[in-house]
Order: sequence, then structure tokens, then C-alpha cells
Amino acid sequence: MQGRRSHRQVNSQRTALAVVSAFSLITPAAAASVLSLGPRVVQTLVQEQLFNRAGRWYLIDDGGVCYTYLESPHARLEIDRLVLHARLSSRLGQRIGNNCVGADFSSNVTLSGKLHGTEHKLILDDLRIDRVDDESTRNALNLALQLDPQAMPRAASIDVFEFIGKEVVAAGGSPVHVDQFRIVNITTRTDAIVIQFELSLSAP
Repeated sequence: MQGRRSHRQVNSQRTALAVVSAFSLITPAAAASVLSLGPRVVQTLVQEQLFNRAGRWYLIDDGGVCYTYLESPHARLEIDRLVLHARLSSRLGQRIGNNCVGADFSSNVTLSGKLHGTEHKLILDDLRIDRVDDESTRNALNLALQLDPQAMPRAASIDVFEFIGKEVVAAGGSPVHVDQFRIVNITTRTDAIVIQFELSLSAP
């Protein structure tokens, strides 16, 4: 499992590094340019940074007693929003000691959030569950969120700097260090997340 994940991380980083390396050929000091993240890269980022607990993204986690998590995500893009289709598993109820007195639920769901950028991260906010296929699960979630509206997070983040990495390779194989990566603006289209950013590089 770890080997496959490492291989996927290397491949995803190569995609971004190929773009960043082009800047280092132009100027080692600073650059302002655009990075376009297509659907496959977005899928990888979602899996590695949001579903990062054994392939799960915990929306509600009461110390592993009462919980709601997503797994098996499929990401797609809409104008200004990231949409996730996933499998939801939940145990909702009242925690008493180390037990959750309640019921188990599961359903296919659709979750979405609005994307914007800050510093070196993509922020996914206005998180909402748009669709829950199973009616009993939908009713239980609605009740849980009515009782505690803050139970589910309203935002999440994806670190683009972590994805790119701090080292790139310029022409001739010389290493170049990424000192700073700052997102200036993003546009979420149906085919890509287009990130306008400033980059500061240094070379030994």
C-alpha cells in the first residue's frame, strides 16, 4: 500500500515540477505565472491530502467512537466548485464512555465546496452535502447537523506547495530551491483549476 502511494506521489509531483522547472529556466529570483491542475492531478491531491487516514476523510470524529467518514472518492470540477462523489459510513448517536449509543448508516453521497486560494493552499469552503442516496442516512445526518451545526467541518485545505515540492531541477540537472510559493488568484473551470501564483527560487 505504501509503495503504491509513494509511486503515485512521485508521478503527481513530476507533473507539477515539469511546469515549475520551466520558470527556473527564465529567472532564478522570482516569477509570476500560471499552473493548471487537470482532473487527474486534482483527483490525486484529493486522495493524498483529504482522504489521508487509511483512504478516509473524517467529517465527524469523536475519538473514533461516533464518526462519519468518506472513502472511495471521485473528484470532478464545476464552475467555482470541487465536487466529490464518495461512499459515506457513519455511526451517529450519543457517546457514553467508549461507546457510541446510536445506529450505523452508509450511503453514496455527493459533497461539494467552493475553491479559493490563500498563501500556498487551496481552500475548500462552503462545504455542503448536496446529495445522500439512502433516505435513512439522509434523515439521520440532517438531524445530527440540526442538533450540532458545527459537527461537520465547513472548510478543508490542499497544500499546493507540498504538492510541488521544495526542490526542482533546472537545465543541466542543477537543483533549484523553491523559497516561496504564493497563490495570487485561482479560477475553477470544468476542465482544470487554474492557479496564478508568484514563485521565488534560489540556486546554489
